[in-house]
Amino acid sequence: MAIPRLRRTEVFPDGAYPLHSDRRLLDAPVMPHAHDFCELMVIVSGRAVYRTRHGTRRLEGGDVVAVRPGSWHEYRQVVDLDVLNVYLGPELLSGDLAWILGYSSLTNLIFGTGDVRLRLTPTATDRTRWWLEQLAGCRDRPEVEQALQLRSLLGCVFAEFAGASASHAGRAMDPATSAALLAMAQDPARAWSVAELAAIARISPSHLQHRFAGQMGISLLGWLTQYRSELMAVQLAAGGRSVAEIGRAVGWHDPNYAARRFRATYGLSPTEYRRRFAFTAPSPR
Repeated sequence: MAIPRLRRTEVFPDGAYPLHSDRRLLDAPVMPHAHDFCELMVIVSGRAVYRTRHGTRRLEGGDVVAVRPGSWHEYRQVVDLDVLNVYLGPELLSGDLAWILGYSSLTNLIFGTGDVRLRLTPTATDRTRWWLEQLAGCRDRPEVEQALQLRSLLGCVFAEFAGASASHAGRAMDPATSAALLAMAQDPARAWSVAELAAIARISPSHLQHRFAGQMGISLLGWLTQYRSELMAVQLAAGGRSVAEIGRAVGWHDPNYAARRFRATYGLSPTEYRRRFAFTAPSPR
């Protein structure tokens, strides 16, 4: 059975700045669904069992989690769950929001392996709720004002996240790791080598690999594989192009190699992923 998938056109109006927020009060399970944009979830109150491809965990008030493009998530055993959702166009992460690469907690939440959870204090959760309520109301502003206000309010939200409780909170992001991460995000189809990325980061290849893995919890080229797989997943679900074409577009020119790398990330072949995750009618977020 296909898992419903949400297109960005259902969230961002045509031509609008790709950033939006809403609030949802849930008292029933939310079926597995996926996106072609990034989603951040702030749990205001209540509780639920949260499931992704990484496994299952319990969420309650103060928790912050993220799901990246190409991935799915669901809520089970929902009890009075009050959720603030933030929707981000992925292009912002290597553009207007690239500054988050200076903050370890933000980088790991949004660019990491997808299995990171931050924990806000009750006071920080309340402030975050207020910022996001203001952000949600920005759609009525003129276009130029709207983009500026959206970015500014999201900066206030991210400031709360940056101080959240997590194993890496409070640590500065290593500049070499940030430089390599941004280079790969901006040009994922390039045939990157560790030596090339080390030259950009201005340190030795061995030092870059050590620092990157230490801060991101994944190897340098392992992160690139994950990112390419996410890009491939979004294009597979959209349909219209062959697996070989999509593989080449993300940097894997051998279709068999592309299929193996994709399966290593998602546990499914590209063909099976397309069958199960093809875009369908809108579903609950």
